[in-house]
Amino acid sequence: MKNPQYNAKNEIIKTRFFTMLEHARSRDLKTVSSYAGAIHEFEVFTGFKDFKDFEAGQAVGFKEYLSKKTNRLTGYPISKSYLRNYTTHVREFFKWLERQKGYSKYIHCDDVEHFNLTRNDRNRAYATNYQDSYDIAEILATIRAMPEITELEIRNKAMLSLCVLTTPRISALQTARIASIKFYREFDTWAFVQNPNLVNTKYAKQIMAFFIGDSEDIRNNIIRWKEYLMEQGFTDRDPLFPKIIPSFDSEGMQIMNIEKSFIQSQTTMRTIFESAFKASGFPYFKPHSFRHSLVRAALRNNQSPLLISALSENMGHAMDVGTIIGSYGTSPSHERAKILKNFKLE
Repeated sequence: MKNPQYNAKNEIIKTRFFTMLEHARSRDLKTVSSYAGAIHEFEVFTGFKDFKDFEAGQAVGFKEYLSKKTNRLTGYPISKSYLRNYTTHVREFFKWLERQKGYSKYIHCDDVEHFNLTRNDRNRAYATNYQDSYDIAEILATIRAMPEITELEIRNKAMLSLCVLTTPRISALQTARIASIKFYREFDTWAFVQNPNLVNTKYAKQIMAFFIGDSEDIRNNIIRWKEYLMEQGFTDRDPLFPKIIPSFDSEGMQIMNIEKSFIQSQTTMRTIFESAFKASGFPYFKPHSFRHSLVRAALRNNQSPLLISALSENMGHAMDVGTIIGSYGTSPSHERAKILKNFKLE
C-alpha cells in the first residue's frame, strides 16, 4: 500500500483556513503558499493523520524533525529562520483550528504552545549577517561604464540609475510605469511615484521616492529613456523597463524588438545588475544592497538624522520627521525633496 499523500478531511479544513488568510487577514498569495507549505510539511511528519488527533508530542516531534532536515542546495542543516517560520505558521493554524466547530474539543491550547521555540533558537532565527554593499562611488562608476548604444543597453543603464537614485524594491522597479517618473515643479526635483494601483509595492503602500543627489548624468539616463519610449509610441501606462528581444532583420543585422510588456522574471533583472558590476570588476551584490549603500553613506554625513528620516520614506518605511516638520507649518514633502536633492553622492 502506498503512503498517503493527503488526508481528505484535512484538505477541507485547510481550504477554509487559506480562504480566511486571504480574505479576512488580507494575506497575499505568496504568504498563503508559505502557510500551505508549512502545514503540508507537518502532515508529512505525522503521516497525514487527522488534525483531530493532534497532541503535544506531535508539536515537539515536528520541531525535532525540522531540526534534522538539510538544505537541498547547501547540504547544511536548515536555518533557524526556516524553523521559526514553519513552526510559527503551523502553530497559528492550530490556534485557529481550536476555535473551529468540530475541532475545539480535540485541539487544546496548551498542546499548541509546544510549537514555541527555545529562546536561543528564537535569537538565532532573528540574527542577521552583515549585508555587503558597494560604495556609492562604485555604483556610479559602474553605471557610467555601462554601454549605451542599443535600446537594451540604454534601458539597462536607466534601470540601475533609477535604483541608485530612489532605492526601490526590485518588484517596484520591475513594474514601474512611464508615468511613474514625474517632475515636481514646486519641489524642483524628479520622483519615482509608486502608486500601488500601478506599481507593485510592499503592503501596497503609496511611495513618493524623490531622486537622491544631483548627479545630472545619472538622472538624465532615466529621463532620456522615458522620452525615447514616448517617441516610440509608448503611453504613460506602459512599462518603463519593457521587455526587449534581440533579433535580426532580413539582411542579418541585429535589431531590438521593444515589447509593451513587463520583464516577467526578477531573476532576469538581477542578471542585468550582476553583468554590469562584473563587467566593472566588482563582485555582485543584489539590487537591495543599494539601500545599504545609501544609508551607510548617509550615516557618514553631518546631517545623518535628517537624511535617514528622508530616505526612510523612499524605502517605504514609517518615519516621524514628517510629522514634526508638518506640525510647524512646512510641507514635509518639500523638506524631504530638498534634503534628498542636497545629499551629495559624490
